[in-house]
Amino acid sequence: MTFSPHPQAEERRRSATALVKLLLANRGGDVLTTHLRELLRILLWKMTQAEASTHRTRFQSETALRAPTGEPLRHDHVFQSAKMIDELLEAASEDAIEGILACAVGCTVTLDEHSRLHCFDDEYGWERYRKAGIVVLDTLEHPPKPLV
Repeated sequence: MTFSPHPQAEERRRSATALVKLLLANRGGDVLTTHLRELLRILLWKMTQAEASTHRTRFQSETALRAPTGEPLRHDHVFQSAKMIDELLEAASEDAIEGILACAVGCTVTLDEHSRLHCFDDEYGWERYRKAGIVVLDTLEHPPKPLV
């Protein structure tokens, strides 16, 4: 499978980025932190699904890529959304926000791999995959190129 991004992928990322910046510019006052965190979580989902649907992500585990049709898969946030939200709430500039959002990447994994990743939740990003022994392929390349 060679990855083909959604034709509006860039527009979708820009839209989600603009909305994150708008929310963060208006934090405080009457905005409840729980509401802000919930909306940021939704926008991070939008970011990780900008290029493709939930299980058609550019980055896929080798096992998920070869899984039979109908096998349940999971969309994992490579850089965990809760940690990204913490970083976004601390971001002091638009450049910092953009840097954090650049890490909003999804990866399709199997149920077993998703469980294994949770054993390494103290890690952040691709290091969790390395520690969990999950081989990730970049399906933009043909044939898919190992990433992790």
